[in-house]
Amino acid sequence: MSIPTNKHLMDALSRDLTQASKEKRIKVSDDSARKVFTANKDGAVWVFGHKQSDPAFWVGKKHYGSGPSSRVRMPRSQSADAE
Repeated sequence: MSIPTNKHLMDALSRDLTQASKEKRIKVSDDSARKVFTANKDGAVWVFGHKQSDPAFWVGKKHYGSGPSSRVRMPRSQSADAE
């Protein structure tokens, strides 16, 4: 049951990251061993946990290569099929 849930979350995260950048579609990968989703965007690696505490926001970390990292929080959008 967790596979369809993770797939749904991964698609939703990809949609929200793409809307934020207004560029080409951002590919999100599911790292099930570490229980995180990862994406490459704006020259950084974005990491979001499988379990999100706030249903209205994506909360994760943005890593800049081998340099610093920062916390990120971005709003989730409603999917068309959620209505």
